[in-house]
Amino acid sequence: MPLVELANSCGKHVETAVSCRERVFQLKEVHLKVGTYWLAERHRSGETEGIWVACSRTSDLLMNQNHSYRDAAVMRLYEQLVEIEQRLIPTGLHVFGRPAELKEKADLLRMVASFDRPEHGVRALPKLIAEALGINDYDVLFRDESASETKDLIESIVLEGVQRFCREGARSAVQWLNSRADVNPEESLPVFLLLSKIAEQLDSNSEITSLLRALHGEYIEPGPGADIVQNPMVLPTGRNTHAVNPYSVPSQMAVVRARLTADALLRRHFEEHGRYPRALALVLWGLDNIKTQGEGVAQALHLLGVRPVRDALNRATEIEIIPLKELNRPRMDVVMTVSGIFRDLFAPTMALLDKAVRRVAALDEPFEMNYVRRNVSEKIDEHGGKFDDAVTRVFSNAPGNYGTNVNFMVMQSEWGTADTLGDLFVTRKCFAYTRDSKGRTVEGREARELMDHALSRVEATYQNIDSFEVGITDVDHYFEYLGGISQAVEKRAQARPAIYLSDSLSPQTKIRSLEETIRLETRAKTLNPKWYEGMLQHGFRGVAEIENHVANTFGWSATADAVDPWIYTDIARTFLLDSTMFDRLQELNPHSLLSLIRRLLEAHDRGFWNPDEEILEKLRDMISVS
Repeated sequence: MPLVELANSCGKHVETAVSCRERVFQLKEVHLKVGTYWLAERHRSGETEGIWVACSRTSDLLMNQNHSYRDAAVMRLYEQLVEIEQRLIPTGLHVFGRPAELKEKADLLRMVASFDRPEHGVRALPKLIAEALGINDYDVLFRDESASETKDLIESIVLEGVQRFCREGARSAVQWLNSRADVNPEESLPVFLLLSKIAEQLDSNSEITSLLRALHGEYIEPGPGADIVQNPMVLPTGRNTHAVNPYSVPSQMAVVRARLTADALLRRHFEEHGRYPRALALVLWGLDNIKTQGEGVAQALHLLGVRPVRDALNRATEIEIIPLKELNRPRMDVVMTVSGIFRDLFAPTMALLDKAVRRVAALDEPFEMNYVRRNVSEKIDEHGGKFDDAVTRVFSNAPGNYGTNVNFMVMQSEWGTADTLGDLFVTRKCFAYTRDSKGRTVEGREARELMDHALSRVEATYQNIDSFEVGITDVDHYFEYLGGISQAVEKRAQARPAIYLSDSLSPQTKIRSLEETIRLETRAKTLNPKWYEGMLQHGFRGVAEIENHVANTFGWSATADAVDPWIYTDIARTFLLDSTMFDRLQELNPHSLLSLIRRLLEAHDRGFWNPDEEILEKLRDMISVS
């Protein structure tokens, strides 16, 4: 039977992936100018002014930078260039039944080796190298987001070590690390033995065999759901994805990682706004919490200032209040919108979240240190009602329903204003899942007024990105949920919330604004020849994937007006105004090409993009002759 090309990452397979370490073509000139700037600066050359102007003209990364902070701006530009180059991205669709190639394996294994794996008795390779080089403050060094020669050195040794492993095996890589950086072989050998096992499993692919077994109604071995970087135990591929025990969520490791992420989120908001958000709105998905063993759940609990408590059967069914002295900040008010799959799979977890909110709201603490108590008290004082209603914070679809339909309305261009999308989100997700003061379960009670009021207090919205396989422009569900709730908040709070995403794709979790994340994904994927040429190898389906990225990018304009106009301009220049590329897309998939053109014109018609009239005329001509 022919191989089947799969466009999504929901099946039990490993996405084709390499890093952007080879410089993105459009940014090579910028990289060169940055190096020239620092060389001129080091020699106090008078050429720095001209180079600065050249950098500014070449890259929008330096837009809006204050002239007096020139050096800091150029350093920030360099850090962003490195961030793009080191991004792990898919470079083609997964081909069903085909194992990964050597280059793809090297980049995956490098990322796997960058994390501590205590369950395998393996420490992170960068940490081992840092310690061998006499760098004792590794964690501090890597939490610092600024670029440094030390970090570059460590990364280069990691890369060469993994490449040697792929070429020559574990023993050779261990010996090279010992001679290059004096890394103890007894410490590094377990890393490469784990990588050997993973590499062997990457070469083993039973997807077609399992598919045939499924068609015959035969048994398929189960396996955990995640990507290989988070959990190498997903290998080998071709197994039947199973969920997790809902009572085990969140896991102890998820709690540890969540604390760092939640603190970073609050720190980012405080640095930008000078205060903590009055309330946050979180999006929780079922599959993401399966992959991370409940990291999103643990983040919500830590924001509330509580921790899960496990019983004798290791079930997380209770919570413990973290003392304010230990927390060292106020308890956050958290509005949680959960997906339909989360609702179905994690009923005990939803009860745990609801219990945490109720417990925090009932604490006898100052309003300025307990935002849940403050907001609940204000709701009762100003509007009356019961405590049970005022404290409701967990919302989802009505029982049996899924999704928000915001994505369908955007993709079909059937929306009038952004308010329409926010209202649709609330209409679909305003069903409360809670317990009353007597402990009776309330599942799926329509509570639009309660959700409206809870969202009216929100000043920041947030969601995890948990996998390199699927980003915020890969699928429409991100803008459907995070974009939808952000628009709902903007209408009800009469102010646009700060919109954040956490990036767990590296050992050092980063908090980015929505705008920053869109720019990063656009440069690393949509406008990166490494990405779109990989997609075009798949012909018709590859063009559809490119158009899908553009449509999902537009979704962020529709729901959050978060897409810089230059992005649409560069998309037009890359795929439409280049006659050679246009002809390729036309030959491979004229239907998706037409959709791409129409989407750009819609971005203009709705006020998100105002290019030169010459560009618009060319796009309109393309429509007329299609």
